[in-house]
Amino acid sequence: MLDTDIELGQSSSKSMPDHPYVESSEPESFYRDANAIKGMTGHPPSSPSSWVHVIPEEKDAPPRESLKEDPSTRPVVPPRTQKPQTKASTDDIDPKNLRTEHRNLKKEYEDARQELRTAWRENREQSLELRDLKKQNAHLKESLHTQADPKSYKDQIMSERRKFYEHVDLLEDHIAHLKHQLEKTKLHMDQLTFQTREANEEKAAYETKLQNLQKQNTRLNEDLTECRDDILRLQPPSQIPDSKIAEEYSSLYQQIASWVDDEADDTQSMEARMADLATDKEAPELLEAYLDADLIRLAKKYSDAEPLVLRYIIQLHLHRIILADDIYLFGLDEHNITMLRSVEHAMDALEPKRDTLTIQRWRSETLQALAKIDGFQSEQQRQATIVSKELWAALTYLLPELATDGESGWKRLHEMITTPAVRLATNMRFSTSCYRIIAHLPRNSSSSSSHGNNNVIYHPDIQRYTILDVATQKVLRQDSVLKIAEDGRIGEYVMVVQPLLLRMQRDSHGGIALCKPTVAIKLDEPMAKKAKGVRALGALSSWFGGEQEPARS
Repeated sequence: MLDTDIELGQSSSKSMPDHPYVESSEPESFYRDANAIKGMTGHPPSSPSSWVHVIPEEKDAPPRESLKEDPSTRPVVPPRTQKPQTKASTDDIDPKNLRTEHRNLKKEYEDARQELRTAWRENREQSLELRDLKKQNAHLKESLHTQADPKSYKDQIMSERRKFYEHVDLLEDHIAHLKHQLEKTKLHMDQLTFQTREANEEKAAYETKLQNLQKQNTRLNEDLTECRDDILRLQPPSQIPDSKIAEEYSSLYQQIASWVDDEADDTQSMEARMADLATDKEAPELLEAYLDADLIRLAKKYSDAEPLVLRYIIQLHLHRIILADDIYLFGLDEHNITMLRSVEHAMDALEPKRDTLTIQRWRSETLQALAKIDGFQSEQQRQATIVSKELWAALTYLLPELATDGESGWKRLHEMITTPAVRLATNMRFSTSCYRIIAHLPRNSSSSSSHGNNNVIYHPDIQRYTILDVATQKVLRQDSVLKIAEDGRIGEYVMVVQPLLLRMQRDSHGGIALCKPTVAIKLDEPMAKKAKGVRALGALSSWFGGEQEPARS
């Protein structure tokens, strides 16, 4: 029964007539109207095969042989209706009719093409069904052949049984292997559990130890902080060495000497101004405060003494405005000065009682902190500029030629003299040591007190001071040929050109001289000969650990 169906299916697909619409024969209507078209256009129409092509086979379409099907299953295509041929003359041909017929022909062609595609799809589906039937037929044939041979069927069953038992044996071996692996895994898990328990115990012990160490570390940090605070309290603030103070001090007065030497070349105008100073109402008050009648007469008598007078005016003004002992810190306003002084006095009432060194350290750190404030720096610079302009105005009165320099003149004075003086005063206040500048001749020297005259210079004073002869501006030395009186007198004190710098001691009322003063004197008798090895004016003359100078009374 099945073999008969398969053979019928094969026979049905052997011969399948081609689709009538694929034929390339021209329709009869084309030849019917050919003469009419030729009469209208003068050219015979092209063959329909040139514009009605055979439809190409699609990619998914089966081969043409597979498209052959049973005539009984092929869809019935209605025959093409042919119009009756009528003979028409060229005069009866209408172009519109021809275009209409052409459109109709194209529409019929498209319809036929669509029908052909539908037939192809149906034929493809039938071919697939036929292939499935062939496979089923082959499988049924094989089954019937096996059933027809019992021995072969039995062998096949035994073979399948052997395969099954072999597979079961393999599964049993695999199960045994898995059981063995499971035992090993359990043993390993027991070991890991034991190790984990030990690790947890060690972890707990370490955590306890860590907590103890953290507590100990906290206590140590607290102790360290207290120690640091104690060290900070006990450690003195950064101290500016005496050598730096002495170096800045000597450098300042060298700058003053250099500026005077550069600017006071012509002293003739200064002599005239000095003569009119007592009567001129427009003279600066600064000069009236610093120049007395003796200095004016001295300047008139000794023309070489005028540079010394200028140096005396400059150093006296700097001392009074910037370097004086009663100036708490140059540039600091009175309100803050009063507050800081009140704090220092109040520290004496604290318990335990603060000593002088503790108060000085507090003052040093406080002033250093104030100096870091931008507002204080601006104010200090502003006040220094005012000092420079006031000093410049007074010097311009004595030396009118300085006025020609204009603004650059006082700026040069500011850079060379005022700014170093402010820097020196600030560093002296930052130090915990107490420095004092004595702008006049020390009154209680051993030589002057023994003879009872404070304005007289005696020969032993040459070791204590740097002494200049006001007439010649030469430095007196121990080997200078001088006329010495019976009491040791050599001359009379005139003025201090460079003040004395002392570092005061805390345990006594005296101080250590860091820079000797430079004193101008008027000799009782001129020197017999020129002194050898004259030192440069304003040179550094300081020593440390020298003899003590008594404090100013």
